Amino acid sequence: MMTGSLAPTIAAIATPAGSGGVGIVRVSGGRAEDVLRGLVPDWPREHPSHLLRLSHLYNGEGELIDEALAVIMRGPRSYTGEDVVELQCHGGPIILRRVLDRALELGARIAEPGEFTQRAFLNGRLDLTQAEAVADLVNATTETAHRLALEHLQGSLGNAIGAIVEHLTVAAVLIEAAIDFSHEEHVYQIERDEIGRRIDEASAELQALRAKFDQGRRQREGIRVVILGVTNAGKSTLFNALHGTERAIVTDIEGTTRDFLEEEIHLGGAALRLIDTAGLRETEDRVEAIGIQRSRELGEQADLVLRVIDRSRPLRPDERQALERDRERARPVVLILNKIDLPDGRTDEDRVLCERFEHRVACALGAAVPQGIDALIATLAALAEGLTRGEGVLLSRARHLQGVVGALEALGRARQALDMEMEHELIAIDLREALDALGDITGKVRTDDILQRIFSEFCVGK
Repeated sequence: MMTGSLAPTIAAIATPAGSGGVGIVRVSGGRAEDVLRGLVPDWPREHPSHLLRLSHLYNGEGELIDEALAVIMRGPRSYTGEDVVELQCHGGPIILRRVLDRALELGARIAEPGEFTQRAFLNGRLDLTQAEAVADLVNATTETAHRLALEHLQGSLGNAIGAIVEHLTVAAVLIEAAIDFSHEEHVYQIERDEIGRRIDEASAELQALRAKFDQGRRQREGIRVVILGVTNAGKSTLFNALHGTERAIVTDIEGTTRDFLEEEIHLGGAALRLIDTAGLRETEDRVEAIGIQRSRELGEQADLVLRVIDRSRPLRPDERQALERDRERARPVVLILNKIDLPDGRTDEDRVLCERFEHRVACALGAAVPQGIDALIATLAALAEGLTRGEGVLLSRARHLQGVVGALEALGRARQALDMEMEHELIAIDLREALDALGDITGKVRTDDILQRIFSEFCVGK
């Protein structure tokens, strides 16, 4: 994609479809001011940048389209880094369509999805983490997601990665210099210690980022909460109670739920992606068996499991095995003791096993007057707060994690090569790979920067 004056001028309606009090048409590119003058023939020649002006917008035949507030924001002091025009019109769809059509007649083309933000990235106004944060900010549905998107938009992640990149760039520069001065052993020894220190510090910072990835992912995407249990334990009834609708079909026939259902609920500023699953049991029904396998897979991927048991009967052997496995895993499990309105049918051994779970809630989900829902919601809210809590800079996307892991692997190789006093060139390759992996996160690959630093800061005689 071309940037700067060679890039085509783009235009789009920047507000949601439908009628509203205000609608905005945005134009960006080298011909943005020409488009503005075509729409507003009396636009002053010396009108200041970033100053709104009440204007009349006209079509090509000189007919009035609308009275609007118009502004030009000249690059590079604009969102995209190019000249940007915004026309704040009345929010009727016919008005906005006619204004956009006129902008296209005047030489603009329709913007692709995300193209304004893409230009901001390509023109250096945003790094890639900030560009992603724009989309996250627009799509945020919870306080935690909104807060994380704002932090990334303000540069928290990009700055943290940039500081590590700067640290490693100096190490790479020292390695490159050591290649040229390797015949002077005392010089290399001094540099070797400094390079090792920088690799270790960068690795520690990246390890800290990786350790908090799940908190950031949960803030952005929501917490995966999977409801598990045998058939007719009350899973779908629980799903409906938490979601507040009759979303899942509830009957006394075993195997009613054959596939998973997923809905989002909000608790305490966090999103919970609530997933109802097929009841776990042995079955000859091929379709139900596929649903049960999916249930098990979803359970493995869950951040939080709601394990529902029917308190009115003894635990089945496979239930006991599932509960034992739950206790061995690090993820939190809430044990839902359902049907407390009926006599307790569990054995003494069953009760001992159930009491080993830290998080237990007694419920009567299908009773005429359901019991235990408020206690369950309070438990879920407390767990959600802990699962999304994270101090400092947080990764939030799998792409971020992949870059961090790639950098850590390369730094591990570099440290090993350094300790083994291997060829300087091999260490330099590993450092460049680490820098490239981190550059993928922010969209800035720094290999050329290393060369620039060498030429500007070292006299290598070449």
